Amino acid sequence: MSGAREAILQSIARGRPATRPIPDYGLPSWTGDPVSHFIAKAKASVAHVHEIESADDVPTSIWAIMTERRLPPLLHVPEASPINALPWTRAPGLILSAAPPNGDECAAAAADYGIAETGTLVFLSGPRSPSSWHFRPGCEFALVMRTDILPRFEDIIALLAAQPRMPATLNLVTGPSRTADIEQTIELGAHGPRDVHILIAG
Repeated sequence: MSGAREAILQSIARGRPATRPIPDYGLPSWTGDPVSHFIAKAKASVAHVHEIESADDVPTSIWAIMTERRLPPLLHVPEASPINALPWTRAPGLILSAAPPNGDECAAAAADYGIAETGTLVFLSGPRSPSSWHFRPGCEFALVMRTDILPRFEDIIALLAAQPRMPATLNLVTGPSRTADIEQTIELGAHGPRDVHILIAG
């Protein structure tokens, strides 16, 4: 390193303000029921919420919703998704596909967490939940366990920070995709699903 460059860098370093410690910010305690708050917020975002007893009820619940809405009996599920291990024989008329869905089809995914404060689903990117799948289908079904619904986004970040490595992406889904770009009129399905069905199990 040249002497001139070193002198410039030292001058910049001297001009920097003293480093201040990061304040120990603490969130106020959460007093309500996270699941109830999550349901209220998710419904306010125009998502459909279905409470079921266990994850094993997912196949029959999805099949019943698709039948009621007269949707084609095809459901796209990522190949590595834990949803594939559920008892799909309980929905004998439903066909599963590992191919990516298009905008007129249905897909299902397992959410890693739910955020009670905003009614948001959190998907950690990876083979079990490819990021692009949350933009592709016209209708998305998402399973989230009651025990994985946490009060705030900060609670989830704290859990992830304690892990050996962070996921490449956190995909946050709050209700169906929407836009008001055209004449300030809300249009659903602008950049993703028109319908989001959340199945809360456990």
